[in-house]
Amino acid sequence: MSLRRAPFVLAIACIATAAPFALSAQGAAPKSTAAPKSAAATPQAPANPKEKQAAAPAAERAKCKDGTMYAGASRKGACSSHGGVSEWLPKGTTARCNDGTFYAKPERQGACSGHKGVAEWFKNS
Repeated sequence: MSLRRAPFVLAIACIATAAPFALSAQGAAPKSTAAPKSAAATPQAPANPKEKQAAAPAAERAKCKDGTMYAGASRKGACSSHGGVSEWLPKGTTARCNDGTFYAKPERQGACSGHKGVAEWFKNS
């Protein structure tokens, strides 16, 4: 029984020349005749699944003149029914130290160490 190499070699040559075309077309999306969907209609899933669980923190925080706290998206109308704003707080602030600096961690132990201790704790909202 003799082997015929010509058809085998011809088949290999055809596959080798067609391979680059097939590889370049793998990443291409199939063409569709349907109208494209608008970006607003398609909801986007968050990149990090924990993002939708945690609520966004308030953008602005202030201490009102009557001692209450304000937390909101903007400074407009802040503390309007509480005598106005006494002071705006830096983002993430949880306490004011006795030397006037601010502390921004949720742990109370060791807060303001090296800053003469805690003068005042702020409520979360």
